Amino acid sequence: MRKWLLTLKPAMALLVLFMVLLTDAVITYRNGVNLVEHSRNAAQTLNASRLVVELHGRLVDAETSQRGFVITGNADYLEAYNEALTGLTPTFMALYQSMAHDPAWEPRLDALQALVFLKFRELQTSIELRRRSGFATAQRRAMTNEGKRSMDRIRKMIAEFRSEEARVFSLQESRVRETVATARASFWTVTLIVLVLMFYVLYSLRRYLLEVRKTERTLRRQALRDSLTGLFNRRFLDAALAQEITRSRRSGKPVSLMMLDIDHFKNYNDEYGHEAGDAVLRAIGQLLQTQVRGGDVACRFGGEEFVILLPDAPLDSAKQKGGKILEAIRGMEIPYQGHLLPPVTASLGLAEFPAQSGDADSLLDAADNALYVAKRTGRNRMVVSGDAEKAVA
Repeated sequence: MRKWLLTLKPAMALLVLFMVLLTDAVITYRNGVNLVEHSRNAAQTLNASRLVVELHGRLVDAETSQRGFVITGNADYLEAYNEALTGLTPTFMALYQSMAHDPAWEPRLDALQALVFLKFRELQTSIELRRRSGFATAQRRAMTNEGKRSMDRIRKMIAEFRSEEARVFSLQESRVRETVATARASFWTVTLIVLVLMFYVLYSLRRYLLEVRKTERTLRRQALRDSLTGLFNRRFLDAALAQEITRSRRSGKPVSLMMLDIDHFKNYNDEYGHEAGDAVLRAIGQLLQTQVRGGDVACRFGGEEFVILLPDAPLDSAKQKGGKILEAIRGMEIPYQGHLLPPVTASLGLAEFPAQSGDADSLLDAADNALYVAKRTGRNRMVVSGDAEKAVA
């Protein structure tokens, strides 16, 4: 009953904590959505302001270009006019897209577009008059001030646009600040509640955690084994190797290490399937467990690679053990789905500490390099580190 109560109290506190965090998550999500929306609208408003400035620049360029052509008759002046005319439609399309979030802008943009295109028709008319009738006719049309009046109307509308855009941007900026302030207040409120609840949970779990720690130790022991082969895994090897290197330095006794790789395992997997490959890995794992001494460490290093750590084992003794392991692998019979799989072979690299390495990493590297030589020189053999010319088949 007491243990049940110890479990129930933190469970209830955790439930309350979960509800608080869920509420905070909803608030945070809504604040985030609002912040993104306001920021996007502000960015679109800024972009629209930039496009309006760009549109005004195009108009000025076009008018200057037209005036230069009318005065000189030189068609080179019309290059800027043509560029401005070409960019007109894309600029308006971008403006409509930037302000699509606010339908109230559409009639204003329609009015501005009509004025701008009317202005360009006026400019085009002057250009055609200059071409057909000469400077005097084009000048008389310019002196009517029709072009100036239309340009003044466009400038006034653009000024109104920019003023309105500035107001909208200021509003969006204010909304962003409000959203950030709300999010900050929500964060600190929830943080305070979470801290109080966490303190209560930790206090309530003080004795209950003793049981959890026992379970944790059991799981940790299980985590040191490879689930497929039953051998130790890389994590255990790293710890054991560091420990044996330290012990070897104190005692002066050597440590040998074998690195073993199944030959052509990828091709084996491709031809017979991954389940057959797993059967081979399990069989080699069982074989290594029968071949090593009580103090030795056999582990699956990764994929089809295995490592055997041999404490207090000089190189000659380790070479004999490696030869027996390779011979045993050659003679394995591996049943699979009612029949025997084709035999496999392995390559083996062997190194010794301290004769051929100075620490754990260099011992692994030395064995790995020897394994590489064994594979490169024909596989199905053993090579001792630093003795690449003497591969033992």
